[in-house]
Amino acid sequence: MFYKFKDPKTNLKFQVGMKLEAIDPLNLSAICVATVTKVLKNNYIMIGIDGSAAQNGSDWFCYHSSSPCIFPVGFCEINGITLTPPRGFKGIFKWFEYLKQTKSVAAPVKLFDKEIPKHGFKVGHKIEAVDLMEPRLICVGTVTKVVGRLLRIHFDGWENEYDQWVDCETPDLYPVGWCEMMGYTLEGPRMKMETQSMNIPLSKKRKNKAQLYKGQRKSKFNGLYRFLLTFYLSNLLLLLRVSRYINYYIHHHL
Repeated sequence: MFYKFKDPKTNLKFQVGMKLEAIDPLNLSAICVATVTKVLKNNYIMIGIDGSAAQNGSDWFCYHSSSPCIFPVGFCEINGITLTPPRGFKGIFKWFEYLKQTKSVAAPVKLFDKEIPKHGFKVGHKIEAVDLMEPRLICVGTVTKVVGRLLRIHFDGWENEYDQWVDCETPDLYPVGWCEMMGYTLEGPRMKMETQSMNIPLSKKRKNKAQLYKGQRKSKFNGLYRFLLTFYLSNLLLLLRVSRYINYYIHHHL
């Protein structure tokens, strides 16, 4: 009933402490220095982003060993992609020096052996793409980089920080015209002149990627309603107490 990932073609296994490069699920425009923090059953692994991983594992994330979102050490350098170093790291990041400094080893390249389908995506192609940080939105996008089966999607009219690295076989990409055909709202490109005239800050397209959901926003109407309801109930209780006291006094003293 559920999709079953293919077993690795090699007998090698991921081990705790191995270093790799991984897409940060909280910032999909970044590929970061990462570490295998735990090995689970059925070839699943827990990964933490170096420099920001919590000791208790609260911000680790789970990937299957065959996931297209993890890469061997040196992947970004070979393919001309900016690698995000550990938080607080100073200077130019070099994998060889970092491995030596942390006394760690890189995950074997054979663990990342993935088939590359003939997907046909090319730089400049226009698509309709789900904003994975706010999945209810489907936006106009452009393919800006293709590395094997990995695609970088840019949302037209928005800063590069909102880009997303996705796999070529992700179900979150659609051909031009899909939303119109399905009767779903397509988020068009942000128009610069409209943004300037409305004085909308450029950085407020969507939620900050690291922001956690804090529930529904409270409106002023809801606040006033709650205040009146609380005031009414508190006074009602007071009247009931006074009524009980009067009845008690009449019954025992008159």
